[in-house]
Amino acid sequence: MKPPDEASAGLAVEKRRAPRMRCLRTARCVFNNGCSDFTALVRNVSATGARLAGDELFRLPDEFELQMANAAGVATARRVRRVWSRADSIGVEFLEPERPLPSGAR
Repeated sequence: MKPPDEASAGLAVEKRRAPRMRCLRTARCVFNNGCSDFTALVRNVSATGARLAGDELFRLPDEFELQMANAAGVATARRVRRVWSRADSIGVEFLEPERPLPSGAR
């Protein structure tokens, strides 16, 4: 008899391409050619994306710039794309490597 696999045992199957790390960092979601932004909380982050929490994130366009401090505390920015959304959070995929923000840009 074959042992049950994780899916049939009722366990969630991991679909992420990279392991995620929990964090609580404030971020800015910048769009509309830099004229509009929302503040969000980064709840977890991986090499390929992040989960953002906040009010009215459903109003964000499908692609925008995410500005936040990286693990070393350096203010960075990168283009992201929304890949899923819920009432109070969204998942984004990183479209480019992070780049440092000029001082005073945040």
